Amino acid sequence: MVTLYHRTAEVIARQIIATGFRDGEGYYMTTRLHSGVWVSDQPLDVNEGACGNALIRIELAKDESEIGSFEWIEDGKPYREWLIPAALLNEFGKIEIQEIDEEPNF
Repeated sequence: MVTLYHRTAEVIARQIIATGFRDGEGYYMTTRLHSGVWVSDQPLDVNEGACGNALIRIELAKDESEIGSFEWIEDGKPYREWLIPAALLNEFGKIEIQEIDEEPNF
């Protein structure tokens, strides 16, 4: 079991709880198009580029070795990040809103 976090706006968080995650797409400072859902091993905020007033906690019924190929490793970061396919999170994750801040941090 791995605990992961995803920050987003409250309205989107509630939609995720109702219908599941959807893959986002981007180049993310590379030359290749990537897709998935950004998650981390600890709660992030706007200081780390994670915007939104809602924090989603995902209890993923996988171990770290099973998601290792999705990890984005950057030297010097005090946290770990993955770009995981939404289908994997939706199928093997217990998804819940951990907190909603009164003030949006966009």
